[in-house]
Amino acid sequence: MGNKKIYSCITKATKNENGNPKYSANWIVARRGVFSVFEDCIECGNWKILFSEIKIAKLYKTKQMFVPVNVLELQTEKETFQFGFNPWANPFKYLKINYEIENVKLKMSKFSLIIRIVLFFSLILMFILKYFQK
Repeated sequence: MGNKKIYSCITKATKNENGNPKYSANWIVARRGVFSVFEDCIECGNWKILFSEIKIAKLYKTKQMFVPVNVLELQTEKETFQFGFNPWANPFKYLKINYEIENVKLKMSKFSLIIRIVLFFSLILMFILKYFQK
């Protein structure tokens, strides 16, 4: 028969990040879809990554606030993909590639930091205007 699906789960994925995962604008607009593991490849939407094309694979274990999450990074000759998984998703044991595991702390990009500062000061300004302008 053809290429048999071995495992699938929901993921959030981007081709615009590499290295340690971080809060960034790329993850805001990241692809949401089904991550499917087949006998010879991984598919997510119209992305098809053959196991034979993967040069480097890393599994980053981290926490988003207090929730454990996993981010799988796959590098081919031309592109780098990152896939974010909820704690109950476990496609890793079905991957027919070797991957390095790193425990990392989720960092913030400059964009993410600026957005948080703007939101913080907006809340303070709203509080001041509401309670001290009477």
